[in-house]
Amino acid sequence: MEGPSPKHKLVEIKKRSKSNPEKEHSSKSRGGEEPMVQTSKFLSRRLPLSTSTPTNPTSKFLPPFLSQTGTQTQTPSSSPLPPTPSFASILQQIKHQRPLQQAHALLITSALANNVFLSNRLINSYSSLGLLPIAHHIFHQMPLKNVVSWTILISGLSKNGLFTEALEVFCQMKDSGVAPNAVTFVSVLPACAHLGMIRIGKSIHGLLIRWGIEINVYVETSLVDLYAKCGSLGVARRLFDQMSERNVVSWNAIISGYSENGLGEEALNLYKRMQSNGFVPDFVTIMSLLLACSGLGRLQIGKMVHGFMIKCAFENDELVVTALMDMYVKCECIEDGYQVFCMKLVKDVVAWTLMISSFSEVGYGNKAMELFHEMIAEGDVKLDSVSLIAVLSSCARLGALQQGRRVHGLTKKIGFEDDVFVGSALIDMYANCGSLENARSVFDGMAQKDVVCWNAMIAANGMNGCGADAVGLFFQMKDLGLNPDAATYVSVLCACSHAGLVDQGICIFYSMVDELDSDVIPNLQHYACVVDLLGRAGRLNDACSLLNSMPLQPDTGVYGALLGACRNHENINLGLEISEKLFELDPQDAGYYVLLANMYAVAGNWEGVKTTRVFLRSKGLKKAPGFSSIEIDREVYAFMAGDRDHPQYDDIDKFLKALITKIEAAGYVPDTKFVFQDVADDVKRDLLYHHSEKLAIAFGLLRTQPGMAVRITKNLRMCNDCHTASKFISSAAGREIVIKDANRFHYFRDGVCSCKDYW
Repeated sequence: MEGPSPKHKLVEIKKRSKSNPEKEHSSKSRGGEEPMVQTSKFLSRRLPLSTSTPTNPTSKFLPPFLSQTGTQTQTPSSSPLPPTPSFASILQQIKHQRPLQQAHALLITSALANNVFLSNRLINSYSSLGLLPIAHHIFHQMPLKNVVSWTILISGLSKNGLFTEALEVFCQMKDSGVAPNAVTFVSVLPACAHLGMIRIGKSIHGLLIRWGIEINVYVETSLVDLYAKCGSLGVARRLFDQMSERNVVSWNAIISGYSENGLGEEALNLYKRMQSNGFVPDFVTIMSLLLACSGLGRLQIGKMVHGFMIKCAFENDELVVTALMDMYVKCECIEDGYQVFCMKLVKDVVAWTLMISSFSEVGYGNKAMELFHEMIAEGDVKLDSVSLIAVLSSCARLGALQQGRRVHGLTKKIGFEDDVFVGSALIDMYANCGSLENARSVFDGMAQKDVVCWNAMIAANGMNGCGADAVGLFFQMKDLGLNPDAATYVSVLCACSHAGLVDQGICIFYSMVDELDSDVIPNLQHYACVVDLLGRAGRLNDACSLLNSMPLQPDTGVYGALLGACRNHENINLGLEISEKLFELDPQDAGYYVLLANMYAVAGNWEGVKTTRVFLRSKGLKKAPGFSSIEIDREVYAFMAGDRDHPQYDDIDKFLKALITKIEAAGYVPDTKFVFQDVADDVKRDLLYHHSEKLAIAFGLLRTQPGMAVRITKNLRMCNDCHTASKFISSAAGREIVIKDANRFHYFRDGVCSCKDYW
């Protein structure tokens, strides 16, 4: 799962930039230049007035002076001007609930509760404090309502995130015969934008034109924001370019639209235009620029924005700082992101989650868990489902079962046990920690299961070598009426590949291709899975035939699956041909060069090994280092091949040599062809003995109680020699050894592996 971004925060902060609006500037309506509009059924339906309450106000939500009956029976006053200016000024200045309720009570006792002007002020004050039930109650008690009354309620609902309710009140206003004004449209259009309801937004746009509402900079800006947020950037840009007057909010609307839709380059270009037109960026502009830099990986521009942010005194703004952290993380400068995090005065759950997921994704699992414990120790950070999922993903990557169980307990404690997203993450965590029983227990205990939950359970069985169970779950899911999605097919095809279920996998794939029982169109991932399925089974000719006949252009995933099969079955000629394709598609991926060099080494072609490695170095590429990790007493220890830096290395080395001697006596013979270096045989054997898997196994046997399973996580594919040695060690030590490599789990018990040597 990718770490959280502050992009979603833009929704809740853009309203801040609209305070203190500039003087309205009128412009003529451009009816002929607007995008096509249509009448929506949503707007034409009639809703009873009593159903518009977002959260039905009852007496338990209302103060005592409102919960009594007969408190607002005074003669209504329709005077547009307040008879008592002092009340209006008092209401405008109140910022807290208790004094507001006191002022409200005074209005009632003064027989002014039905004054339209003062009632509108009350609705606005309560809405500003987020007290929508009371605002709704006052609105419904008003015997006379004017356009301002409706507009204030719509605006209050929209600003408090009750977008659907805001649209419903707008419909009721239309049905009641009250004509909206420009401010009404400025209040309701953001609701459509945040809900992504482009069709309803177009209908409202059409009403605006048909009713001849005066168009000003605020209405035009709201329309630009609507179309930009809904992904209609062409319409948004045309409206923006046609504006006779623009303000900072107008520029922010179009710049953020491009940033949020992944067009960062255009967002940066628009920012340059904004500057040249003399506008000073605000914090919304900075957020959008940081998002653009994150998407483009433009670190230097991001640093310039950072400097400008400090110059404008935004370095303590919680949302801006979180966006800055995300920019550094996305630009692969996690240390800089962490420095910004440490300097943050107030660390909310979004900032904590961002750093935890970021450290986890780059392989610093221990740091991720350390931050999680710090976050829990803070006490005042309220965990949400996103933060829990990030931590569970970190445990999954590390294979940290003990830590994962602790987080599982925490999810129960704080009430997220029935959350389907957290449930899916728990299934994935247990599956990646080699505890299929716990994964199944979580799955069976879920009250509701969506497609993602089923996908997680199917993948769990697949990676743990239970391919037949994965296929069974796939058909069980379909029997229950749940339609598999693209990810479901990827999970079940991978399960078939690792279990050698070639015929079942082919049948499932072609049922999707022929659209017999699926609406899913096969994509490149599906073809890569089937190429891998055929390649693992040694059917390289069939894999090549599928690759050459597929309707899509093969990508690195498809060619990479075939190259892996060539490596496994030592088909050098085909491997060379596929390597050329991969080098053309992705010349910067060091993994393909390493795989080709290893194929040469297995074939004894050391000249080919040398040539490939020289070419690799000449391009400035480096192989990703292999490492193995093990969790003991809630702490994760990592080992690299030949690693002598561990404080207990001497004890580990001594124990490992004795263990190697013991398994050699039982028949283990080092397979030196998997040492991809042209060195003497005794050096090759010593290199094999100190592979990271063997070091981690030895450490685990030393530090755990007899009878306990030893659980190892390897970031790359396990080598054949370590696989063979692990079988012998499981028998000699009388222990279960569980190793999760980059592809699947291996359960070694009594000299046998669960993969049955098919991997």
